[in-house]
Amino acid sequence: MLRQALPALPATTGTLLLMVIMGTMWGLQFSMLKRAGQGGYSDLTLITFALVLLSVAFLALSAARGEIIRPERRLLAFFLVTAILGYIVPLGATLYAATVLDAGILTMIACLSPVIAVAAALVLRVESVSFRRSVAVGLGCISVGLITLPEFEMRGFGHLPWIAVAIIVPLCYGFESIYVSRFWPVGMTPLQAVTGETLVAALIVFPVFLLHGDPGLRTIKWSGAEFALLVFVAAGIIEGIAYFRIIQSSGAVFVNFGSFVGLVSGVCWGMVLFSETHGPNVWIAVAILVAALALATQSRTAGGSSRNPAGSGDSDDSPGFR
Repeated sequence: MLRQALPALPATTGTLLLMVIMGTMWGLQFSMLKRAGQGGYSDLTLITFALVLLSVAFLALSAARGEIIRPERRLLAFFLVTAILGYIVPLGATLYAATVLDAGILTMIACLSPVIAVAAALVLRVESVSFRRSVAVGLGCISVGLITLPEFEMRGFGHLPWIAVAIIVPLCYGFESIYVSRFWPVGMTPLQAVTGETLVAALIVFPVFLLHGDPGLRTIKWSGAEFALLVFVAAGIIEGIAYFRIIQSSGAVFVNFGSFVGLVSGVCWGMVLFSETHGPNVWIAVAILVAALALATQSRTAGGSSRNPAGSGDSDDSPGFR
């Protein structure tokens, strides 16, 4: 049997901590990518370098832990879909939209992935969604709006075509998590999953990079930009493993709440690394986010157990949506 549907179990404290770490690393990656972009390299070069370095790191970790992926044809479809939805399409959409939209707007749009995941779970009937988690999605959207709507008010809505392209990003992330949860290969570990996804993405991007080339590669200097790329890769290793581990343990809907953490994390990293300042609306958004995460991790306990006896879906005081 090739695939197994993963049960969506109530999130534990450990899973919540893992999600916070994942979101923190995700926010750090945005800041590091911004810093690396100041080094004069093209977007294609940065993406190619990042994917190649991530692939090498994941392959080394897999070998060290004895979790090497065997090149089986039956796994190719899974890795191809996750590479396209997790890296290729969203990165391409981001690069195109970034020529016009600010990073803050792009981050906000990417944070819509929990909404996409909940909608996809309900429409495709692949995972039950509790009332609490649905409310948590709404609260998370409110926190995103508090941070980014002032930006819209200042710059207007004249960039709608690029915003439409940017919406492809959360669509990909939301559907990828649903796909991974539904078609997880039997016996595959989170490290093997992220290694296969990253390696296939690198193999797709690298030939494109070779065709277009980049003269900047002849003058590589170890400055802040290059070190920022290394930090980006290190954060990507932690984030990637955490992403698949959370899907494996708590389902596709819950993992997308990490994007809310990532938005606040990105704001905080910007303050630390770029001396950015923010108004009270940001801190109100943080408080709402804490409430959203609390709702997302709560579940009804029956007989002292927080685990759903049926082995799938979210437990809740209210009936789960299907």
